[in-house]
Amino acid sequence: MSKRIISIDDDKIQHFLIKKRIQFVDPSTEIFSFENPESALEWLVENPSDLIFMDLNFPEISGWDLIVKIGEISNSPVVILTGNIGHEEIEKMKAFPQAIRLIEKPISNENLIEIFQFLNF
Repeated sequence: MSKRIISIDDDKIQHFLIKKRIQFVDPSTEIFSFENPESALEWLVENPSDLIFMDLNFPEISGWDLIVKIGEISNSPVVILTGNIGHEEIEKMKAFPQAIRLIEKPISNENLIEIFQFLNF
């Protein structure tokens, strides 16, 4: 059975990069991309996912608030992708056990392989 991964980012280029990286590592993975966090949440209510990649910065909601909302409807592990990782982000992530990684954009094949191995995909 193929894995279902969703990507939540308001940047279309990031969706393209994530999709290409995932297809390189595991071509059988289903990838669902959402530019709007609310659309992603609506999708998650009806659909299971194995992993969520998400940005921290959205015009309408903070990524931290989004993780809380995700946790209310899904137990999927979350990988946070952001353009700027600072001490504040590293410390804040510790309060969110569902967030398994904090990675600087763009994600690399090595990052993805390590995440897949960690999750036994």
